[in-house]
Order: sequence, then C-alpha cells, then structure tokens
Amino acid sequence: MNITESLKIAVKCIKANWMRSVLTMLGIIIGITSVIMIVGAGTGVRDYIVGLIEDMGSNAVLVSVDTTQATDNDYITLDDVENIKTKVSGVERCSPMLMGFGNATIDATATEATVMMVGVNSDVQFAMTNTCEYGRFFTDEEYAANAPIAVMGLESAKTAFGYDDATGQSITVSSSGKSMKIKVCGVANIDAMVNSLGGSSNMGSMFQNGSDKPMIALFMPCTTLTQITGASANLSNVFVIAEEGKDYDAVGNATVNYLKAVHGNYSNGMYTAQNMATYIEIVDIIMKVLTIFIAGVGAISLIVGGIGVMNIMLVSVTERTREIGIRKSLGAKTRVITMQFLTESVILCLIGGFIGVVLGVAGAFAACSIIDITPKISIWLILLALLFSSGVGLFFGIYPAKKAAQLSPIDALRSE
Repeated sequence: MNITESLKIAVKCIKANWMRSVLTMLGIIIGITSVIMIVGAGTGVRDYIVGLIEDMGSNAVLVSVDTTQATDNDYITLDDVENIKTKVSGVERCSPMLMGFGNATIDATATEATVMMVGVNSDVQFAMTNTCEYGRFFTDEEYAANAPIAVMGLESAKTAFGYDDATGQSITVSSSGKSMKIKVCGVANIDAMVNSLGGSSNMGSMFQNGSDKPMIALFMPCTTLTQITGASANLSNVFVIAEEGKDYDAVGNATVNYLKAVHGNYSNGMYTAQNMATYIEIVDIIMKVLTIFIAGVGAISLIVGGIGVMNIMLVSVTERTREIGIRKSLGAKTRVITMQFLTESVILCLIGGFIGVVLGVAGAFAACSIIDITPKISIWLILLALLFSSGVGLFFGIYPAKKAAQLSPIDALRSE
C-alpha cells in the first residue's frame, strides 16, 4: 500500500466518524488558535510600542524633573535648554517639551475640537524618525519670533479637514481665556507620539474628559504655546539629542549634573535621564518574555489535544480490530498498518492546525483592531504552527499505531 492509498483510507475513516473527529481536533484547534493569536498580536503590540519610542528618537535622552517635590526654582527653563546645547559635552541638540490643552476651531469648517499642544523648538525634528509628510517644520527664526505656526498630526489633519495635506490651513486655538489663530506649516505622523506624551486615548477619537469633540495634536514653538496658555515656561521635560557615536547614558548623566549645579539642587531623583534606546530594549525584552510565556500556555493545549488524539486513536484501534485482522491475514505488513494509523493521526492534527491558523489570524486582527494596531504574523509562524501540529499527531499517534500493528491476526479475527 502506498501513501496515496493510506491518505484515502484515512480521510474515509475521518469522514465516517466526523463528529468524533471534530471533537478530537478541538484541543489542536484551540492550541494553534491561541498561539497564533497571542504571538501575532503580542508582536504587533511590541512593534507599536517600540515604534512610539523610536518616533521620539532612539538617539534622544528624556531628562525629567520630579514634579512631586520640585519648587519653582527647580524647573528647567528655556535658558537652560539653550545652555545645555552649548555647555554640556556630547549634546548636539536640545528641545523643550511643554504640554498644553485647549479648544480649537477649524476655521475652514467652523467645527470645534479639543487640541493637545506640545511646545518644542525646531531641534525636536532631529529626534523624530518621521519627518513632515507635507510642508515643513518651523524654523529657529520662527521659534524666536513666537510665530503663530504649528506642525499638525497626520491623523489629526484627517479628523479636522477630511484629508492629509492641511498645510496652509488655519486653526483658532484658545486656552485660559486667550486665543490665537495658528497656521499649519506642516503635517507629520506625530499623533501617536503626542498621545503617549499626553497619556490620552488615540488621536482622532473622543477626548477622555466627557467631551464629544474630536481631538487634534499640534507641535508648536514653546514660546507660542506659553502665549496661548498664559503659563510660564517651567519645563518638567526636555529632549536631549546626543552627538553621533556618543554614549547616551553618559550624555544624560552630564545633563543631569549640569542642571543640579545650575539650580543648586543635588538631591537624588530631582533630575533623571532616561535613554530612549534603553526603553526600546526593555520593552523588547518584556514583550518577548510575555509572548513566549503566554504562547507556552497555549502550547499546553496542543499537548492536551495530542493526548486526546491518542485516546481516540486507541478507541479506533479497538473498534477496527477485526478490520486489522482481515488486512493482516491478507498479507498486510506491520509497517503498512502502522503507517495507516499514523497517517490518520497526522491528518487529524493537520486539519485542526489549518483551522487553528485561520481562526488565530482572524482573532489576532480582530483583537488588534480594537486598539488600532496591526498584528505581525509571519509565514514562518504559520509554518511552524502547522509543523508542530503534525508533530503532535505523529508523536501521539505512534503508540496507537504500534498497538494496531502488533495485533495477532488470529486474535483480531476472533474479536467481535
């Protein structure tokens, strides 16, 4: 008997007991579905988080002030920002990071929105991996002149205007009783970055303060933001961009030491430096460990499913004892009987594997669509899942197959 005949007989036997076959495959289906779904979604989340950090600049160091214990004298000033660039060794650029919220009116449509503003200088664009998709970033001269100008988020542009290229459009921004007409000079993919800095939900969705107005994100000169909000430029965060080839941790520590000396506060923890590249490594490790652990739990379902396959195949051997006796009396060799039952076991697991892959891919996309993230499912993951499911069928099918092959033809024919 060749492999083709074994396959035909295996499929025929599975069809004859289709309900039992489906129930047998459930463990395999659940195991493969959970592994594909968890690994695909987990990798997608990991890439999304790493992408957020890289958007902020993998060559950047975030220097922060502990706002829980800081006095007015401890906060970083705009003068500090300029001095860090010239007086701290290894620093190429430095940008303030000042957050502000307000209301906005889209002048072209007269629609209302909530605006999240980040006050920066032109140096921040060199920390971003995403340059302007349309238009340009504001210049040093516009920053110094407190120009009413801003870079708008790409998703925010779609939300506010219904199209991507919003350069040249104007938005009237108001906060703390003051308002200013802001011209959009560029559009960049900064929504997720601003979102992570502000700790809110996705840009373009509803702002989490009970308002039903959509939210938009703007990068604008820090000096312009202080005019709109009326707040002083007391900075709790600055981005320090290290020179190429410099040790980021060393540059961050040098910046912290400079701020301690300038502000006369040497207490531990007042100023901290966080290397964005280190964040990427930490997130990468955490997500990989979580993904492997949870996928391992899913793999247990495969083992349980394999045990179920073995049990059903043993039942099948018992039910088909007479058939085995007839085939052996007609000259069927031991290896033929072994191959027959192994083939049935592997096919059961492969069918379950295919169904599990389809459900796992669909589940990963469905889960990730809730948080607007794209899962990452490679062809190698799918092939590995199918290979593992067939391996489960092969491993757990060996014992029933050997038991069937070792039956005595005389004893088998005597069975009822």
